Amino acid sequence: MKKALLTTTALVALSSAAFADSVAVRNGGTSHHTHAPTIVFHGEANIKYNIPFKKVAGGSTDGVISSDVDLDVTMTSPGAYSATVSYGMEGNNIAGATVTVGTPLLDISVGATDARGGAEAGADASYLYSDIDRMSSIGEEEDNSDWYIKLPNFGGWTVAASGKADQSVAGASEQTSVGLTGSVGGLSVTAGGKNDSGGISVSTSLMGATVKVAAANIKNAAGANTQETGVSVSMPLGGMTLAVNSTTVDGTAHWGVDVSTTVSGFAISVGTDSEEENKFKITGPLGPVALHLEYDSDDSELTPLTTDPTIEAGVTYSVPGTKGTTISASYSNDDDDFDEGTQVKMAFKF
Repeated sequence: MKKALLTTTALVALSSAAFADSVAVRNGGTSHHTHAPTIVFHGEANIKYNIPFKKVAGGSTDGVISSDVDLDVTMTSPGAYSATVSYGMEGNNIAGATVTVGTPLLDISVGATDARGGAEAGADASYLYSDIDRMSSIGEEEDNSDWYIKLPNFGGWTVAASGKADQSVAGASEQTSVGLTGSVGGLSVTAGGKNDSGGISVSTSLMGATVKVAAANIKNAAGANTQETGVSVSMPLGGMTLAVNSTTVDGTAHWGVDVSTTVSGFAISVGTDSEEENKFKITGPLGPVALHLEYDSDDSELTPLTTDPTIEAGVTYSVPGTKGTTISASYSNDDDDFDEGTQVKMAFKF
């Protein structure tokens, strides 16, 4: 506990020093920010009461009171050759630092965890490839790469590569991936490759609709290669948007239909597909709270019964006069927008 207090004191001192270093005093006593290095602290803390699911015989469903803290520290040195150091405490555990260097030609990020892969920290470079529903993604969305190199303007294209730092570990070389995005002649192109898997997609606007086609070769866990192709069309119809897709995965055809709209401030979407997976989602303001209700007939992986549908339902109250303080009550067997289980939580953002 003493170490935690000393560390917190040191962080606050560093933050104060960095802020002072980033402020200059003009003649007349007014101040302005300079381009000096800065340190920024931001994060979230919460306290919650959660009733878990009984997943195994003899498992407990007793309610538990717990707390969680996520703290991120970001140090930035700006300029044509810039550096950003990110260090975090996630889930009450100290995470390794990530160092990102920006140059006029390329960006390089290296970290024990969460090497920055664009919008999602830690993503593989191959995740730049954009597939179609029910096709297999190439690479991982987050927390997989130790290093990430990106050329953001390589002749009008973005080119990236990522992988594991220690290539002596078995299977590490298979985690190396590449990705590409860009446009040519009104066509948006994405591509990605990892190990023996690779894919490419092309999309364009046609008569007000967005049309996208994709093709990929996927190496499965057994080592066999499967071929995937797909096409999707998204078009506005009055106040609604209709999205239709058709894919063929290893010789098996699939299809899906989704309709989304906004009614009285509520975002509503419904959908179904060839596997009889029916989906419904509604989000929006309900008096003083924000409502979130989501249903998917596909089986939940978190509840004891494999036939349980996937459900997330909750209300969130934003406390007036605060910056990000919320009180929520929820049920989730998806662990996506809400924590798993039945829960009441108060969260604070810093």
